[in-house]
Amino acid sequence: LAATAAGSFAHNGETIKIAWLYPLSGLMAAVGTNQLKTFQFLAEEFNKKNVAGVKFEVIGIDNKLSPQETTAALRSAMDQGARYVVQGNGSGPALAIMDALEKHNARNPGKEVVYFN
Repeated sequence: LAATAAGSFAHNGETIKIAWLYPLSGLMAAVGTNQLKTFQFLAEEFNKKNVAGVKFEVIGIDNKLSPQETTAALRSAMDQGARYVVQGNGSGPALAIMDALEKHNARNPGKEVVYFN
């Protein structure tokens, strides 16, 4: 979160939305849910102590560990205003994100989305 704050150039009162694309259902639901809750907790703690007034919101979206679902989840995240994406379970979903963001960022200069794996 601190790295995102430093690189975001957000101003007092702004909210930085971070999409958390992980499996939240199926066999990996327990892992994804635990990681999402941890990330949301860290965002809440950072928000309490952030003197710059920038707030972080973590948006959890179930990618079902599927590249196709991940692409749909990514579109949903961007529609909700997320400019940062976090994903780490599975190379198939990771490749889907990289491909989609390469195209999105080329078409939308100044509105790029950053991917953290």
